[in-house]
Amino acid sequence: MRKLALKIFNFHTLVAALLCLATVHGYATHIVGGDMFYTYLGNNQYEVTLTVYRDCGPGNVNGTGFDQNAQIGIYNSGSGNLYQAQTMDLGNAEVEWVPVVLENPCFILPPDVCVERAQYTEVYTLPPSASGYTLVYSRCCRNSTIVNLDTPQNQGTSIVTYIPGSANNANINNSAQFVNFPPVALCANAEFYFDASATDADGDSLVYSFCDPYLGGDTNQPAPNPPNNLDLNIVDWASGFDAINPVTSNPQLTIDPVTGQMTGTATAIGRYALALCVTEYRNGVAINTIMRDFQFNVTLCDPNIVASTPQQTQFCSGDVITFQNTSINSTFYHWDFGVAGIESDTSNVEEPTYTYPESGSFSVTLIANPGWPCADTSISTFTSYPPIDATIIVGEYECLNNLDYYNLSLTANVDATALYTWNFGAGSVPANSNTAGPFLVQMNPETAVTNISLAITNNGCVDSDAVVIENPADPVAVIEPQVSFCDGLTYTFQNLSSNAVSYYWNFGDTGGDDFSVMENPEYTFNGIGDFNIMLVAQTPFACNDTSYMNFEIYGNLNPSFEAPASQCLEGNSFDFVAEGATAATAVYNWNFGAAASTPVNTQSSPQNIHYSVPDWHSIVLTISENGCTESYTDSVWVVQNFENNFDVSYAAACPPLLATFTAQSIAEVPVYYVWNFGDGTTGTVPNTNHTYENPGTYDISVTASTLFGCVETVTVNFPNEIVVQAPPVAGFAISPQLVDILAPNVSVADMSQGGTSCYYFMTDGGESNDCNFQYSWSESGVQTITQVVTNEYGCVATASGEVIISGFLFFAPNAFTPNGDGVNDIWIPESTGVTSYHIVIYNRWGEVVFETTDWTKPWTGSVHNGQYFAADGVYNYVVKTEDLVKLPHEYHGIILLSR
Repeated sequence: MRKLALKIFNFHTLVAALLCLATVHGYATHIVGGDMFYTYLGNNQYEVTLTVYRDCGPGNVNGTGFDQNAQIGIYNSGSGNLYQAQTMDLGNAEVEWVPVVLENPCFILPPDVCVERAQYTEVYTLPPSASGYTLVYSRCCRNSTIVNLDTPQNQGTSIVTYIPGSANNANINNSAQFVNFPPVALCANAEFYFDASATDADGDSLVYSFCDPYLGGDTNQPAPNPPNNLDLNIVDWASGFDAINPVTSNPQLTIDPVTGQMTGTATAIGRYALALCVTEYRNGVAINTIMRDFQFNVTLCDPNIVASTPQQTQFCSGDVITFQNTSINSTFYHWDFGVAGIESDTSNVEEPTYTYPESGSFSVTLIANPGWPCADTSISTFTSYPPIDATIIVGEYECLNNLDYYNLSLTANVDATALYTWNFGAGSVPANSNTAGPFLVQMNPETAVTNISLAITNNGCVDSDAVVIENPADPVAVIEPQVSFCDGLTYTFQNLSSNAVSYYWNFGDTGGDDFSVMENPEYTFNGIGDFNIMLVAQTPFACNDTSYMNFEIYGNLNPSFEAPASQCLEGNSFDFVAEGATAATAVYNWNFGAAASTPVNTQSSPQNIHYSVPDWHSIVLTISENGCTESYTDSVWVVQNFENNFDVSYAAACPPLLATFTAQSIAEVPVYYVWNFGDGTTGTVPNTNHTYENPGTYDISVTASTLFGCVETVTVNFPNEIVVQAPPVAGFAISPQLVDILAPNVSVADMSQGGTSCYYFMTDGGESNDCNFQYSWSESGVQTITQVVTNEYGCVATASGEVIISGFLFFAPNAFTPNGDGVNDIWIPESTGVTSYHIVIYNRWGEVVFETTDWTKPWTGSVHNGQYFAADGVYNYVVKTEDLVKLPHEYHGIILLSR
């Protein structure tokens, strides 16, 4: 499809159009057709649009363009008289190509089909008319190649539309307008379908039909200005053609009168003139008809769908082949992969993959859009060979005559015609080969890396493989010479080899498992003697190396002694026993130090060695045998005896009595303590506290011990150390215990024992230091008297008693002034002896303005939770309470609120 919309007022386009007009003559053949419609704008104004189609293809041999001015004749429909002649200026027209669209997807139009459209638009003022107006445009000439008209080059066209008048009750009307461009071309012998429907802004009913085109200008007067009358003649049809059968077709070209859908199949190529009429019906009355006069070009069309598969480029990719699809303008497909004897070798995938059951050549069929009349088929030959998959197999390594050899072979999917090219690397023996193998190849001993390659050609296919063989440096076996000789039958060998990754040792010890694969093995010989040690150093893919060395193995000279446990300085005495010698001829040498009673000794087990000073004393034992000398060093600890200092103290003599116990020691080792507090309890902390709850006399003891070093135990006793005095016994009597708030007097009589002074305090704030006294209560309720009795040792005892003071008092003020001056701003009752409380305040209409159960909460003169001030006036209250003995009381009264 192509479309070019341009305005004629473009300077370059205007010049081109004028040049074309300059060539127009009486025999110009370029008119394809046209149509005319209008829109009512109000105030008797109509916007009239004239569409003129011209041939812009090879049929327009003169290259005739559009007229600079289109002549419009406006006639009175009743009288037929010319009302006025108008000119539409091409300078205001819109010119564009008519898109070439085929509804049938099976074909492609040839590129020389071209139709161009000019759309002229002007606004005309037409007063109301009973009969309405007829608008006519006439132009010559049609193409000389039109086959359904006689002498078509002498026949022009007239484009007509009607503006109905008041006689049809349609003096205000918008004409119908076609929705789609007219079809430029039809493909011969191809089904044709086109939507030729129109729309109507007034909602009038539309009826579609083929009709006779009108004649217009002729060769003598190509563009009459204006057409001279309304006596319009129809075209001269060629034999066999008319308005209903305008095109040679089978089935016949038809139009649906309701939908405007055109169908049919043109069977003969050529240009055909025809006209399509759309009639408007309003309330069952035809009020207007618009006509589209147009030329159909029936032409031979190229097929639109092409099945195509690209030529095979890979032949040795195996039995699995992925097929490419280069078909044109197709949307679905059917493949047949050409395997004989089966029907499952098909696919409907656009680009399928298929696995052939065996290698060979196959005829592959591709159908593009199968089932369509324009389906296309492509057949290609595909050949399937298995991939060569050339692979070099590196086999076993061999060391022959201290040279490196590899066994090489290959695997490949080839037949007997395959050609081989081996390259075993420079300096290898052999260096190359043209046979399949296998081979035993000697590596170049001078190179660390050898590159081996293989190329195979078979059935026109080529494949290759390459491997890299690393030629590591040969190992060198080296044993570290013997460095110790008197360490017993177990020896740890040191490996100084290079370039090796594994090892084999043989220790030359018959009668045992005298080998190891450890790098630095440890081996225990069956006895002493001289042994020939062998070490083999190994590296993969390299020749081994072997080394030998003689070792002398003697008994284990490992002198030692068990150091005696530490002892106190006083009376210390140590005994020693030497160990680690292997021969009776061993020589011993002890060095106990200058502080020892015997600084040097040569016995194997010296006894009764004692030290004169406390300290750690180093002891060295040296043993010599078989020419070997070894020493061992350890030490003993001589510990100073520890000293202790204990103390018991306390500040008071009354229970609970808190005593402090202190232990201070001087010692070189930790000291552990056990305190016995004399009341059946003990403590293990050197400095601690203990509380005595009961009177009495208590014996104290402490034991101090050490568990190592200088091990000692010391016990110290403190007889009758703690004396806890007995406290007094508090007690008193209250008479009476139930009084009234109006007569709140009671007597208190002392009944304590062992005390020297008394003190009382009461819960209403009263106090007394007389043991016997009279008291008058100031508050009602359940009140408490507490007695404190002290004896001569300062010991204290307490006792408590309760008094019930009954009685109830209530008073409520009858007025308040909540004006914020700080005086009488709140209202709250006064009460005594209250245990429960509930107050409700009402206004004169019985509405609750304040309520609380808190006897300490006043009314501030506000309502709705303090959002508003209460109005001045009289309010009622109801108070319900309970006194101390749960008797109920209820009070009613009034409150005067005045701000």
